Amino acid sequence: MSAQSDAAMPALTQRLALGTAQFGLAYGLNNQAGQPTTLAVAEVLAAAQAAGLTLLDTAAAYGNSEARLGELAGDNAAFSLITKLPAGPPAQVAQHLAESLARLRRGKLYGVLFHAFGPLQAQPAAWQALQAARAAGQVARIGVSLYHPHEAEWLLAQGWDLDLVQVPYNVLDQRFAGVLPRLAAHGVEVHVRSAFLQGLLLREPASLPPFFQPLAPKLHQLRALAHEAGVPLAAALLLFAAYAPGVARAVIGVDSVANLHENLRAASYLAAAETLRPALAELAEPTDTFILPYAWPPRP
Repeated sequence: MSAQSDAAMPALTQRLALGTAQFGLAYGLNNQAGQPTTLAVAEVLAAAQAAGLTLLDTAAAYGNSEARLGELAGDNAAFSLITKLPAGPPAQVAQHLAESLARLRRGKLYGVLFHAFGPLQAQPAAWQALQAARAAGQVARIGVSLYHPHEAEWLLAQGWDLDLVQVPYNVLDQRFAGVLPRLAAHGVEVHVRSAFLQGLLLREPASLPPFFQPLAPKLHQLRALAHEAGVPLAAALLLFAAYAPGVARAVIGVDSVANLHENLRAASYLAAAETLRPALAELAEPTDTFILPYAWPPRP
């Protein structure tokens, strides 16, 4: 590894969180291997810790991800954990949090997010449960996972005391670009997910399923831009998300140590990737059905 990458590595690891949906589910458009084994998860966690990537992002809804993390990292103080819960009546939220803490084998978490904005807006009293958990020292940061920019605008307008949000952000999905710096200016720690859009942005354009064929020209252009700049495609995508204005961290999902190391090697391309940012910003896709995975057709 070059001296340049050694110097850049700490900065990148501090801008990443390790997503763990893959640890509990067969996750992602390109996933052919299914859920990794316990040994594979343990190896990924050991490699992440060795590299200094120690913030883990999970959720009660990610299959048995919380339980696996509790077993493999629950007593490892090097790791900080974020989980996600459904919104509901405060007593129910408190119960869900207690169950997550038990599965994770932790007394305190770095962050707890509500899984979605709609249920929280419908049951705003749920917020009181997270405020109480923060006041009691069970969690350092509280917030919500968002899907649409108008949700962030509403939260800012209401003046809620958020510490943390997670939003989708990638070369095609730049809908949050305008609001992220404002969230950061209000003291909100912004995490972005879907840098690779569940692997869609890494697909060879010729291999796209028919539904995604209209994206082929942009994916060809994306590959050409990265190639001309001498930046691996995955590195260009990851750095575009992780260093976007207002962003504190990018959540990445990996299913092997090799996959993790590939992501971390992106650090050595940071300067070149930043020169690409204006051109990549032009690839923003206005069609929600292509950039919102819940609108995609079911996998065959």
